[in-house]
Amino acid sequence: MLKKSTPQVFIYQIMRFTVYQCVFVLLLASMAFAHDNYAQGVLKRSVTISAQNLTLKQLLQQLQTQANVRFVYSSSQVQLDQKVTLSSVQEPLHQVLAKVLHPLGLSFTTQPNSNLIIIKPAVSPVAETAPTVERQISGQVLSADTEQPMIGVSVRVKGTNQGTVTNDRGEFRITTPDAGVTLIFSYVGYETREVGLGTQSYLKVDLKPKDASLNDVVVIGYGTTTQRYNTGAVSSITAKDISVQTISNPLVALQGRIAGAQITQNNGLPGSSVRIQIRGQGSLSSGTVPLYVVDGVPFTLFNGGQPANDNLNAYGISGANGEQSPLSLIPPEDIERIDVLKDADATAIYGSRGSNGVILITTKKGKAGRTQFNVNVNSGAGKVPYYVPVLNTEQYLSLRKEAFARAKVTPNSSNAPDLTVWDQNANTDWQRKYLGGTAQFVNASASVSGGNAFNSFLFSGLYRKEGTVFPGNLGATTLSGRFAGSHTTANQKFRIDFTTSYSHLKNNLIGSDLTSVYNLAPNYPLYNANGSLNWTGGSNPEGLLMQEFDNVSTNFITQLNLKYTIFPGLDVKINNGYTLTGVDQIQVNPARSQNPLYNPISSSVFANNKNESYIVEPQADYRKAFGKNQINILVGGTFQHSNATGQSIEGRNYTNDALLKSLIGAGTMSVTQNNYSLYRYTSAFGRVNYSWDNKYILNGTFRRDGSSRFGPSHRFGNFGAIGAAWLVSSEEFMKTLPWFSYLKLRSSYGLTGNDQIPNYAYLPTYQLTNSNNVYSGTATLINYNIPNPTLHWETTRKLEVALEMGFLQDRILLKSAYFRNRSGDQLTSTNMPTQSGVNSFSSNLDAVIQNKGFEFELNTINVATAALRWSTNINFTFLSNKLLSIGDPQKLFNSSSYTIGQPINATRLYQYTGLDANGLPTVQDLDGDGVINFSKDRVMAPIGTPFFGGINNSLSYKNFQLDVFLRFNHRMGYQFNFSDLYGFPLGNSVVNKTTAALNRWSESNPNGVYPAATTLYSSAFGYYPSSNALWGDASFLKLSTVSLSYSLPVALIQPLQLSKVSVYVQGQNLFTWAKQKYILDPETSLPGTGTGLGSGQFQAMPQLRTIVAGLNVSF
Repeated sequence: MLKKSTPQVFIYQIMRFTVYQCVFVLLLASMAFAHDNYAQGVLKRSVTISAQNLTLKQLLQQLQTQANVRFVYSSSQVQLDQKVTLSSVQEPLHQVLAKVLHPLGLSFTTQPNSNLIIIKPAVSPVAETAPTVERQISGQVLSADTEQPMIGVSVRVKGTNQGTVTNDRGEFRITTPDAGVTLIFSYVGYETREVGLGTQSYLKVDLKPKDASLNDVVVIGYGTTTQRYNTGAVSSITAKDISVQTISNPLVALQGRIAGAQITQNNGLPGSSVRIQIRGQGSLSSGTVPLYVVDGVPFTLFNGGQPANDNLNAYGISGANGEQSPLSLIPPEDIERIDVLKDADATAIYGSRGSNGVILITTKKGKAGRTQFNVNVNSGAGKVPYYVPVLNTEQYLSLRKEAFARAKVTPNSSNAPDLTVWDQNANTDWQRKYLGGTAQFVNASASVSGGNAFNSFLFSGLYRKEGTVFPGNLGATTLSGRFAGSHTTANQKFRIDFTTSYSHLKNNLIGSDLTSVYNLAPNYPLYNANGSLNWTGGSNPEGLLMQEFDNVSTNFITQLNLKYTIFPGLDVKINNGYTLTGVDQIQVNPARSQNPLYNPISSSVFANNKNESYIVEPQADYRKAFGKNQINILVGGTFQHSNATGQSIEGRNYTNDALLKSLIGAGTMSVTQNNYSLYRYTSAFGRVNYSWDNKYILNGTFRRDGSSRFGPSHRFGNFGAIGAAWLVSSEEFMKTLPWFSYLKLRSSYGLTGNDQIPNYAYLPTYQLTNSNNVYSGTATLINYNIPNPTLHWETTRKLEVALEMGFLQDRILLKSAYFRNRSGDQLTSTNMPTQSGVNSFSSNLDAVIQNKGFEFELNTINVATAALRWSTNINFTFLSNKLLSIGDPQKLFNSSSYTIGQPINATRLYQYTGLDANGLPTVQDLDGDGVINFSKDRVMAPIGTPFFGGINNSLSYKNFQLDVFLRFNHRMGYQFNFSDLYGFPLGNSVVNKTTAALNRWSESNPNGVYPAATTLYSSAFGYYPSSNALWGDASFLKLSTVSLSYSLPVALIQPLQLSKVSVYVQGQNLFTWAKQKYILDPETSLPGTGTGLGSGQFQAMPQLRTIVAGLNVSF
């Protein structure tokens, strides 16, 4: 049981102490000098090794682990597959290296002030010859993608054994013959480059990382591994993938690039929330949001004090953007990589928070090398990419007249002002008037970083301003700043890492999305003759523009990690994190902005919310290699304390609209919400990873969680997984297949949990009734939540089997995986007897949801020459969701919404049978009783074979770089919404229609597809929008991103002391191909059906087509 003592004070003291300690250490670090004898100390470290017929590469890997050193060599100079036999107990490293390397004709040297050991061929004495003319060549080697100096790069003269390596600033110095010399630059994970020497004596060389490398590092829970040796399902994007996109939310960068992940923005307005599902929806009614972890610290997500929702709105107050995304507070420019964890092997170490997947965000850090400055500025504009085709005034009035004529009703000023009062010649395109503006976009970021082998630092800052297409000065402004620093002692025993960041986002919008204005009548007058707003039809866009909505979101996050190496192979560390996220909102509603029919009064709502979280995670990591065996053991614990506070106050009856943003002028005030919630979480976790001969890998994870969200008897739960991998390509029999460069089989199975329910759900809570429910003049209390001490986690059992293949030296990499997730113990609402006074209470229902499917990832290097490089990345996901079982359907509060064997968000539809002789829609009476019944005459809508994914092509030619990215979603769904966009019956209200109405049935058009126009309503018009007449192919293909950049030649910018200058043009959301002609954006507008994740809105602002131009300078 979690005790209610004083952990908040205790953890606060820890955090305060560690922050002071960090500042102190960083001050010392800034004055630290490398010790001259450090390299000699490295060679004196004792090692114990027993090698029987190991390859040289395997032996060096074991020595690296034991002695905590790093070997640097050129694979073209050192033959790594030579067999070695050696036995040594507690011998100095330099003696062991001499025994191994000297018989092989190799030598070794150390790099000053570092743990680098350079291995190269020994120089044989040669006969005395005539002296040759020599010269000194110096220079610097940079990484082409990060523009940072590279340490330990091998530099040698082609055709000789003469060479050197770069120092901690990426610099080198080498003596060469005077003429006809070529230098070869090589480094593990980078392309080898040859540079011919002319007359120059100084070189600046860029090395490009190898594409599709299986040795790329991937981040996993509490550690790292490589693609080659990973036993779990992890998909990643890097800073390079993010940099080619014009985005303000890092989650948008994942759209279409991560197999198994469906990502949709709520709408196209600044700050709009992003909804994400990883491998389907596994919960009936609880949260389905992944766990976000930023640099090891869980990221705050809340809504009115409730956990894990994907927006920051306090108590349901929202503006035109629907919801404010918390991830928009993290600048994409600060992110180094994002790793998405999917299967049990990857997520079970996060226990009760891993069912919905885990997204690890790693921010940029300082790197060793000279101080680097970077400035990136871009500016552009966004426009609505598509307008729904609607009727012009002539077509609209013809429709209305036809509807009145068929109903034999005479139009008058009350039922048809558009036909009798308004200007019959007026023709306004409301979409272009209110949605046709230009959203200006300005983004400027800057950073400075540097360091050496012992210290590193990075400062970065950002300014971003985003406009909207609505009239007026609306939009969002973001400011952020960040610092990251690290220090390692000279003996490599102690390391400290510290990061801190602050973001401030101010969003000035209006209370409602104006997108629905396109169904205003084309001759609709905004103002009456007396100058007042016209409210015919109940809405007026000019009134909506007066209802301001201001939102200020802030986020402060800091992290302090301390690590100490007790002896080579055993590290202990402690990770400390603190986050503070706040939201302040004002929504104003002047009386003049409202329909006078409802006796409006001026009012304002003031809401604020704050979430504060502390986390401490001590860990110990042990690594041991013996013979062909390697084992890694991790154990740790988590102690987290979070509290959310907030309130909402409404002011009414303002004396003056100028005072609406203050409570001073309110006639009355009331506290509509007041909240305080506390959340405590503790756990112990561990991981054991075993590898034999780097071919057979076994990985086991375990976590025991305790959460204050559940009752004392069910507060703790156990979770875990096991994963295994077999590198078939490392077997001897695979060497006969040279074209098969890589083959791995892996599988995993495990148990994860979901705790995304409100705090205190297991406790009884009460609510004060309103003024209409009083007893003897006193307000009464009613049950708000029925207690349930047996409430516990949802659990998900995850199974995966995967095959990974590489061909032609890994120029072609194919990953395929089958997954099956089964989620039970559903946290949902259970029916209560009516005499209890409440409808339902929270409980665990014996129901199981299954998500299964296939994922495919294909990475290819199509062309690779000195001047031209072309690579392609493709991912596909086939996903199936269904409800496997419900123990007792009668207990489920909304059981009629679900059917066993069908998707949990499946849609039931009437079966459309066509139009009758009078142009009225008809549907099938399935049970033949002569009555159309809602429960009996609807069947499941077909969902086809849903799949989604993305295709990226990257092309570089000399100094040009072109990236083109498309994403797609194949699904069935509503092709358009007649209830909102078409209206039924046709012509019965003062609302415009889409051009689909031109193909309506009439006496002159008996072959019309759509029902006849009339002002008389009948039940047939109610069946039609809920029938399969409107159901069909809801797929789309989007040209999501195009980026073209040009880097100025080095010879041109070197005299200006610049290291890199590039200019670029980027386009986002450029074109959409879809069959839904009458929907602004099929991605944001379609409701979720099968695998179709959407906002459920048919009148939402679409994603804007954005084009920007920018300049990136490094020096």
